[in-house]
Amino acid sequence: MKKIKYTFFTILLGVTFHSCDLNVEPTTAIRSDVVFENADNAEKVLNGTWNYLWDTYFTYQNPGWTSLLLTSDAMGDDAAIQPGKYGYINHYSFTNMSSTSATTVNAIWTLAYKTIDNTNQLITKIDNVPGDNDLKVRIKSQAYALRGYIYLNLASFYSLAYAKDADLPCVPIYTEPTTISTSGKSRSTLKEVYQRAETDLLAGYNAIGDYNRQDKKYKIDKNVIAGLLARLYLQTNQWDKAQQFADEAQTNYSWMSKADYLKGFNDYNNVEWIWGHGQTTEQNTASYSFHFKDVSSSSSYYYSFMADPYFKDLFDSNDIRSQLFEWDTNRYLGGLMYKKFLFRSNSTADIVLMRKAEMVLIEAEAYAEQEELPKAIAKLNELRIQRGANTPDLSGLSKNDLIEEILIERRKELFGEGFALSDIIRRQKAVERKEVPTGTNLEIDGTPVVIDGKKVTIKGHTVTKFPDGTNFAPNSPYYLFAIPATETQNNPNL
Repeated sequence: MKKIKYTFFTILLGVTFHSCDLNVEPTTAIRSDVVFENADNAEKVLNGTWNYLWDTYFTYQNPGWTSLLLTSDAMGDDAAIQPGKYGYINHYSFTNMSSTSATTVNAIWTLAYKTIDNTNQLITKIDNVPGDNDLKVRIKSQAYALRGYIYLNLASFYSLAYAKDADLPCVPIYTEPTTISTSGKSRSTLKEVYQRAETDLLAGYNAIGDYNRQDKKYKIDKNVIAGLLARLYLQTNQWDKAQQFADEAQTNYSWMSKADYLKGFNDYNNVEWIWGHGQTTEQNTASYSFHFKDVSSSSSYYYSFMADPYFKDLFDSNDIRSQLFEWDTNRYLGGLMYKKFLFRSNSTADIVLMRKAEMVLIEAEAYAEQEELPKAIAKLNELRIQRGANTPDLSGLSKNDLIEEILIERRKELFGEGFALSDIIRRQKAVERKEVPTGTNLEIDGTPVVIDGKKVTIKGHTVTKFPDGTNFAPNSPYYLFAIPATETQNNPNL
């Protein structure tokens, strides 16, 4: 039997022994007996692992774990990626993530399993490390939660919907540190991967106590773990638990103002953000994702995540979010900008990972699935009122029609935050993309836009079928992330 040679090996990433939490660099040079010499050093392993996950650069197109979030949105309904523009056009076209040699395929897999291996190191060793016991309990809780977060994501993108078949093959599960001699494991079922994620998240949730992370919103606390559990139970159709944990996750978080919604989604101090990854001018790899989804700033290199013109039709004119739409008459002529994401003046941007709005939408969906339609409508309207949107009478809708309303609201509210593809998979839907008729002229306030003597035409979706020419369909293998060829070559059990 071949041994794991590439993806799995003992590596203690991101550890530099000084005071700044996240001023860390990946390294393989520090021995295990040094980093686990005391609890303070062990915490730096945890901080370094977090930094590795989010700020490890592979290519311009793959700036750490944000590449997974970008991929999910590029493969969905509402981002109309610019053709010929660097950045996610192959993901949008469903040719990238099915390629076992694609850089994004390798990057996401490597980030996931090296993070898992580091958390395995922490979980199995922290109890025997000298130091403050409360600190050790907290480190272990956060390591469990981080591992659970990774397995939750792997379950979401490497197999079809839990509701379709929980016994489908997914990914291997590792809970012990690996070495060069570790034998590769076979793929566990989707149910087993979700169970692993649930066990880990509950272990973190039950032990972390009332830990106060103060202003460090990248740290995992009980609210964050509750939010991750809400996501997991949403994926696995455990609606009562999804509602319960979504309600808890948003405790002590309030709605952002309408004015704040227009400020660029770049500051994790926003009162609605439950979890986020901060960026500085010294540590800014994850910020690079804004070069793709910031479509209006002059400092954005690629501005490739334009909006489907039909996406705009989902918003009413009173909705503050409708103010984010603007036709591009400068760079990508005739493209529709959705200016939700903006670089800060120093070309950095914090990464949003969890918000109150998401949790309210989980509650709405969970209530609807439990036939508590008035409560579902109330939750949906709670969000819409905050955005200034209309709240039409939905009391006559059937359960299924109300769920469709909620899913559309998820698309509107969570655009660009990494949920597009996972929602399509879990709800067993087909990607929906409608072409703008060729030659449709762009008009602003009823006047055709003319540049250099030529009328500007509206640009929308350019990919409306799978690579084999077939129509988009539910439960398609094109939606799934491939396992890298290097992994299957060195692990015959996959």
